[in-house]
Amino acid sequence: MKDLITVDGNKVISSPYILAIPEFKSLTAGSLSAVYFFADYRSPYAVYEESERWEIIMKSIKVKRTKEIDIAIRKYKELSETSAVKLLKSAKESVTKLEKYFKEVDLTLTDDNGRPIYHAKDLINNLSNMSKIVNGLDELEDIVKKHQQKDNPNRGGVVTNKYSI
Repeated sequence: MKDLITVDGNKVISSPYILAIPEFKSLTAGSLSAVYFFADYRSPYAVYEESERWEIIMKSIKVKRTKEIDIAIRKYKELSETSAVKLLKSAKESVTKLEKYFKEVDLTLTDDNGRPIYHAKDLINNLSNMSKIVNGLDELEDIVKKHQQKDNPNRGGVVTNKYSI
């Protein structure tokens, strides 16, 4: 699937055929930006959980969430997310949850019987596996990029412009 929306610098560029899709026709550039920033796995906001992502986007680009934007987000996901992209997004969300776990783990907490809730041994095991998680995430991102390049008619994913022959 070709990209519906790309970002060059701070400017959102919609593909030529996006206006043929009813869910995108009435959206402004700011609304299209919000759709991209919220729904695309390559967005710099993808590191946030969906529950907090919209608030951060709204503060950054000053766009209010509307019914039209929600419809466009659903359509964007439907048209642009392959199985590999869905897995990558889920993996990134899991990493965010792991990050919260590492921030919140308190080895001094005990249950009602005085036994520790978190065990240092478990924490050490989890920390020792972090490199495997990071490497696995990188490998999954590479797979997604390869799938997208395969779908791109230009060699190496080169973007053509009006001056290209």
